[in-house]
Amino acid sequence: MNNETTATTVPVELLRKYDRPGPRYTSYPTAPVWTDEVGTEAYVDALGRASQHPDAPLALYCHIPFCRKRCYYCGCNTYITNNPARVDDYITNLCREIERTAGLLKPRRKVNQLHFGGGTPTYVDITGMAAIFDCLEEHFDFVQGGERSIELDPRVTTREQLDFLIRRGFNRVSIGVQDFDPDVQEASGRVQPEKTVTDMLDYCHRLNLKGINFDLIYGLPRQTVAGFMATLDKTIALRPDRLAVYSFAYLPTVKSHQSRIRPEELPSTEVKYQLFAAAVEKFTAAGYRQIGMDHFALPTDELSLAQADGRLHRNFMGYTVQSAPEMIGFGMSSIGYVDNSFFQNHSKLDSYKQSVSGDGLAVFRGMRLSDDDLIRQYVITSLMCNFRLKFSELKTRFDIVYHDYFGDDLAGLAGFVDDGFLVESETGLTITPLGRTFVRNIAMTYDAYLKSDSKKATFSRTI
Repeated sequence: MNNETTATTVPVELLRKYDRPGPRYTSYPTAPVWTDEVGTEAYVDALGRASQHPDAPLALYCHIPFCRKRCYYCGCNTYITNNPARVDDYITNLCREIERTAGLLKPRRKVNQLHFGGGTPTYVDITGMAAIFDCLEEHFDFVQGGERSIELDPRVTTREQLDFLIRRGFNRVSIGVQDFDPDVQEASGRVQPEKTVTDMLDYCHRLNLKGINFDLIYGLPRQTVAGFMATLDKTIALRPDRLAVYSFAYLPTVKSHQSRIRPEELPSTEVKYQLFAAAVEKFTAAGYRQIGMDHFALPTDELSLAQADGRLHRNFMGYTVQSAPEMIGFGMSSIGYVDNSFFQNHSKLDSYKQSVSGDGLAVFRGMRLSDDDLIRQYVITSLMCNFRLKFSELKTRFDIVYHDYFGDDLAGLAGFVDDGFLVESETGLTITPLGRTFVRNIAMTYDAYLKSDSKKATFSRTI
C-alpha cells in the first residue's frame, strides 16, 4: 500500500468556492425524498424477501436516545431524562421490536456488524445493556470476528461499563471529544476536562481495545484557529486509530436548543474554512490517511487497508470493512436498508412506543430504489468510500457503459478536473488527495434528485 505520509494542503480559496449546501450521502437517495407511502406493510414484505437469503450476513444498528444533558450543538435524535422508568420502558419496547423483526427474518440470523449510537448508549446501566445484548444474541447469530462498536461519552461511561462491553465482544469505540479548549466547551454546553478523555483512552488501551475513534467538531462557538490547532496537536499526541472531524451546522430554527449558542461567538465562515484546512493538513502530515471527506485513519487501521484495496463500505453507521448487503435499524429514529429499500422508524419517543406496542414495528417512511437509483448509489458509494470508480466494474455489475449512461452528467465534472480534484483515465475515475475534501461536491454530480424541483430539502454545507 502506498501510504500517504505528506500533508495535504487545502487552499482556502477552494473551500470558499465549493462550500454550498449538499447531502452527506450516508444514503442515496437521501432521506428528504423518502415517503410515508412506504411504511410498515412494505417493510414486512421486504423482511420476508430478505429472509430467503439465510446465509447473507446482516448489519444491526441500535439507537439509544437518552442523555442526561443536551449539548447545545447536538443535531442527533435525543431525549433528555433522569427518569429510570422511561429507560426501562424503552428497553422493553426495543426488545419487542428486535423479537418481532427477527421473527420476520427467520431463518436469516447471521450478523457481522453491530453498532450502538445515540444519544448516549452508556446512559443505560449494565443491567439494561445486558438485557438488550441478551435479546439480540437470542434472536441473531453473531459471526466470529465481526464488528461490535459503540459511541461513548467519557463524562458518563464508567470503567465497569467498559469491562462489561469487552466481555460482550465489543471491539470498537468512538469517544466524543469535540474540542479540548475549556472556553469552547463552556460555550458549547459540554464541559469535559481533558483528563476525562485521557483517562478513558488509557483504560481502553489497558483493555487492549483497538479501533478507537475520536469525534471532533469544527465551527463551534469561540473556536479560533490557534485554539483548534492546539486540540489537533493534543489529538495527534494521543494517537487514536481513527478520527472524525465534523462540521457544526448551526440551525436553531430546526434544533431549538442550539439557540443557547450565541451567534456572535461562532467563527466566521473564513475562520471555519481555516479550521478544517488545518485539520486536513495536520492529520495527513501526522500519517493519517483521509477516509472520505471528514474521516481519517492510521495506515495500519483496517479502514485504510480496505480503502487501498477498494473494499471500503459506508452505511448509516459510518465507514466499515464489514460488507453486509442489508442493515436492520432498531430503536427510535433508526434507519434500515432491506431488499433495496430504505426504512426509517418514528423519530419521537412516544410515537415509537405507541407503534411498537401495536404491531412490534415502528417504521413510518421509506423508499424503494429504482434501477437508476441503484446505479447512482453504487457510483456515489464507490467515490465516497474508495475515491475511485472502475468503469469495468460498473459494466459487470449493471451492464452499462459509463459515458453512455452518464452522458448528461459529465459536463459537471469538468471543474473538478480543472481544480485538480479528479483524474479520468480509460479505465475509470480517481479522486486525488486534494479532491478527497470535496468528495461530497463530486458526488452531487450524480444525484438525480438534486436536479428536480419536485422535492425541496435543507442540507448542511459541504465544508
